[in-house]
Amino acid sequence: MDVARNYYAPSDIMHTIDALAWNKMNRLHLHATDAQSWPLDIPALPNLSRKGAYRRGLSYSPEDLAQIQEHGMYRGVEVVVEIDMPGHTSSIAFSQPELITGFNERNWSDYAAEPPSGSLKLNSSAVYTFLSTLWQDLLPQVLPYSAYFHTGGDEVNANVYTLDDTVRSNDSEVLQPLLQRFVDFNHDYIRAAGMTPVVWQEMLLEWDLTL
Repeated sequence: MDVARNYYAPSDIMHTIDALAWNKMNRLHLHATDAQSWPLDIPALPNLSRKGAYRRGLSYSPEDLAQIQEHGMYRGVEVVVEIDMPGHTSSIAFSQPELITGFNERNWSDYAAEPPSGSLKLNSSAVYTFLSTLWQDLLPQVLPYSAYFHTGGDEVNANVYTLDDTVRSNDSEVLQPLLQRFVDFNHDYIRAAGMTPVVWQEMLLEWDLTL
């Protein structure tokens, strides 16, 4: 359920969980953030949703997230949260533009699968500081309710990294080890929290990452 491109009230998400349970389905993949908006409140990074949601009030508080996950738990539906990265992250630029490369380029199709363009920089210490803060805040909110956490990884556009001042290349031989380090960093946090990381298939089939 994509709540980043199209905001749904928590009650609507819970109605969807009810429908899944009635049809004997036991997973809800909650695609929580994307290029278009960041509707998930992160108390340690309050400007993410304050500036990145479509507007004030169209975001999910930690209490909302807990209610949604608990609603699923009591109905046998595990809510698997996804924070898509390193692509599909241009909504971060509204609060922390220094973390994003290729933000909102006019010729967006050269740098992204859809507008607005923008990806997390791949070789920036500031990005890794941001990710540490994000995981330390978010993962404890998810852990009581799910054994899995999805870190995205789809539609990574190599060309956007020619604009990245920490990379300046679209060569897969340059990008692949940087992506491997990026994914390893995130997945180390997820495993340390006691969960299993999940990614889109491109990380394996297109980038040949070790997962």
